[in-house]
Amino acid sequence: MKKRWTAAGMALLALALLSGCLFRSPDDLYRQPEKSPGYEQLNAAIRAVRTGLGTEFNARVEDVTIMAGDNTASIQLQDLDGDGVRESAVTFFRVPGIEKPIKIYIFNQIGEEYVVTGVVEGEGSAIYAIDYAQINGEGRKEVAVNWQISTGAYQLGVYTLDDVDLPGGDVDEEEALAAVRAMTRSDLMGTERLLTRCSVATDGSSGCRLLDMDRDSRTEVLVTRMDAGAPSSQVELYGWEDGAMTSLSVTELSAGINALSRIRTNYLAGSHNQPALYVTSTLAEGGRVIDVVAYRDGALVNISMGNEGISREIIQGYTDINPTDINNDIVAELPSPYQLPSYEESASSNFWLIDWAQYDERGNRNHVVTTYHNVSDGWYLTIPESWRDQITISRNDQVTGRREVVFSHWLGEDREPVPFLSIYRMASSRTSDLEEEGWTILREEENVTYAARFHEDGWNSGLDEMDLLERFDTIKRSWYNE
Repeated sequence: MKKRWTAAGMALLALALLSGCLFRSPDDLYRQPEKSPGYEQLNAAIRAVRTGLGTEFNARVEDVTIMAGDNTASIQLQDLDGDGVRESAVTFFRVPGIEKPIKIYIFNQIGEEYVVTGVVEGEGSAIYAIDYAQINGEGRKEVAVNWQISTGAYQLGVYTLDDVDLPGGDVDEEEALAAVRAMTRSDLMGTERLLTRCSVATDGSSGCRLLDMDRDSRTEVLVTRMDAGAPSSQVELYGWEDGAMTSLSVTELSAGINALSRIRTNYLAGSHNQPALYVTSTLAEGGRVIDVVAYRDGALVNISMGNEGISREIIQGYTDINPTDINNDIVAELPSPYQLPSYEESASSNFWLIDWAQYDERGNRNHVVTTYHNVSDGWYLTIPESWRDQITISRNDQVTGRREVVFSHWLGEDREPVPFLSIYRMASSRTSDLEEEGWTILREEENVTYAARFHEDGWNSGLDEMDLLERFDTIKRSWYNE
């Protein structure tokens, strides 16, 4: 029955997006695009709900801001029944001055009309994030909403729509439309399965994650909580068990943290693609700490935890870098920066290399690669292991429009280092001229050229121009925002 309701609607929405530029006259190409009947029907249904709420509560209905996450649009097309077709349209209203001011309305198309087939209500000033996942293993996907109650206070709610008694598949479109129209908001209300406090990170990371942690094909909910006054903070795992959302396991984050900085999901090394949660926090005494939370032997475990109640992954001094999939193997690598020696404590002596390591499914920590990251210029270089304890780095920005990083052979504290390689970031210029002068062009981007040259009579570093091209890359902005 649902297929008959939604197939026409999705076709109309697809026509709205794909209606064509092919085989049209030049005059037609300059006309404003026509909106499909499905688009107009949906907008009419949304306007009707907005008007009805305003009349019912004698208030001006407001739009709702969704602050973070993958779903931030004011109208969202979602595949709630998991058949691969985005058959549901979800939109958001706020009615000031009532007990549960935020209203989430779900629309489906029956025949040529859009009707409300689900409602979720909650408290708060905004929606921090929203997601949709199959948690109970049957029926429609559940709706997980991170409500922003006030500044710094958040609650995660999980709601099922399976209890909404929609007409069955043996009812024709006219009967189904009449039956749904007769349903009240309380008839359409999603059932709350979980409501619990959560914390978010300062970079805009939502404090909850939806993952299949135990790989049983059903999604679990990870909730992160930080209590500045408490001995430690926690990650709690909720899942579907015995017909209810249940707390399945809890594990501690590092002691002494005073703010969550970044919460990301990725995998552990190994053959099973085991999901993991990577939580970066700031420590009260300064620096950052990274906790790696995984699911093992039926429980959450902080596999990075040391003997003193704090993760082994502590970053001091150089905190501009975050966990990153540096080698593109879908496993996050954790940074461990160490400072390079400097000659005569020059003003540009604060340079670091970064050892990257990853955890495997057994909790082992394994070194992967070492890099030099030039965050200000937007590039990095993979460092050969043979360079360890052999190099130092300095800058030379005396030429206008050219930023130079100099790699030198370290000969000890009492001897001046010998330059052997320079890498430049410069305003775009004629690359043919640079190549004629013996430079290697590493990368060309809009208005920027990255180039390198080896110094004459410098240290034999074991690299040539081809090695530089393989080891050089630009820093991906998504590493910091994803």
